[in-house]
Amino acid sequence: MNPTHIKIIIAIGVLGVIALGVVLVLQNNPPSSGQCGVANCHGLDIECGTPVQMCTMEYQLGDKCRQYAKCGVASGKCQQIENPQFTACKSCAQKCENDFPNDPDKAFECESQCR
Repeated sequence: MNPTHIKIIIAIGVLGVIALGVVLVLQNNPPSSGQCGVANCHGLDIECGTPVQMCTMEYQLGDKCRQYAKCGVASGKCQQIENPQFTACKSCAQKCENDFPNDPDKAFECESQCR
C-alpha cells in the first residue's frame, strides 16, 4: 500500500470512532423536553424529534392536525402524547384522503375544514 491509501484508511477509522462516540453519547443522554418536537410533514403519522421543513403542497395534507400534536419525553424517548384534538383532526383528515384519493386539491380543501 502506498502512503495515500494508509492515510485514507486512518481517516476512515478516525471518522468511524467519532461516529460511534456520537451514537453512544446520544443513547446515554435522552432528549430534554425542549428538544422534543413534532417532526413529520403531514400530521397523520406524528414522529417526535427535531422539526423538519414543510413538504410540498401534496404532502401537506393533514398538516393542519400537526398544530394539535403534543410531544413529550417518556422513558427517555421523545414520543407523542395522546391528545383528543389531534385524534379528531387526524380522523377528519384521513376521511378526506379516503374520499378524494386521486384529487389532492379537493382532499386539501376538505382537510382545511377539519378542526
